[in-house]
Amino acid sequence: MFLDIKTTMVKKTPKYIDVDGYRYCECFVPDIIRAAQTYKPSSKDIFVATYPKCGTTWMIQTVMLVLNKGKVPDTVKEYFACCPFLEMLGPDEVQNMPAPGCIKIHFPFDMTPYSPEAKYVYVARNPRDCCISFFHHTKLFPAYYFNDGTFDDFFDLFVEGKTDFNDYFDNLLSWYEHRNDANVFFVTFEEMKKDPKGTIKKLSEFLGEDSDNDELLDEIVHKSSFEYMRDTTNNLFNEMLERCEEFADMEIAPRGFRAWARYNATAIKAGQGSNGNFVRNGTVGDTKIVLTPEQEERLQKRIMEKTKGSDVMDLWKDMK
Repeated sequence: MFLDIKTTMVKKTPKYIDVDGYRYCECFVPDIIRAAQTYKPSSKDIFVATYPKCGTTWMIQTVMLVLNKGKVPDTVKEYFACCPFLEMLGPDEVQNMPAPGCIKIHFPFDMTPYSPEAKYVYVARNPRDCCISFFHHTKLFPAYYFNDGTFDDFFDLFVEGKTDFNDYFDNLLSWYEHRNDANVFFVTFEEMKKDPKGTIKKLSEFLGEDSDNDELLDEIVHKSSFEYMRDTTNNLFNEMLERCEEFADMEIAPRGFRAWARYNATAIKAGQGSNGNFVRNGTVGDTKIVLTPEQEERLQKRIMEKTKGSDVMDLWKDMK
């Protein structure tokens, strides 16, 4: 007698924690996340808001270049002090931020500390490219414990809204409703790619900075290019990972940063490597990973379900 044995592939899932119904990488600290939502913005605050992997680092680089007249910090300490990640570091580090700087967030609008006097820069990216980039991001950081995870594993999470920072569409739609607010600068990743100088000029005007200096605009275009950032900004993120064991025990470092470093250091010791670079190619229409016909169908179905009654997808109507 032969036994009919059916084997099923065990799906790999990144390590997440749930904080009040919202998912984060396990290296985040729950009480810091909760404290982040209580932050009281001032009229000087500039938030760079995105769903993960929609152009966050690119826009932060651009904002810092605009605010600092073409200069950007070149050490790990200075760089991350000038653009504190609110959900990771909490309000204390934001209040200690050296000026000028900007505050990084991935919160949807309804969870974002809000003031009509503060300024909010939001970057949207088409869901297909976001999903692919988010997959590479999750493979990059050891704390996710996703070295053996496949794109198929990650796609299932993304299309079901079960990645860290929850659903892509919920985040996008929450900010899209406020795209015309006077204190919100709403732009797409694709617009930034198509017309970087024009975008920087509009951003400079929004931030109340010089938008007529052509030489300065060209310098900002150059220093915010992916070619430039691959050779500079990547080094800062690589250094963070290489020194995470050291940072984990650095008492002067922010508590949230030490937790991030400790979780990544522990994961590295457990055999989790770091695959890839934080700043990749910045392309529109990533061709290194192609969705299967079934995945494409599932994504289109998800788009239809989540954006019914909204014209948000018109942001990418010119994309094939």
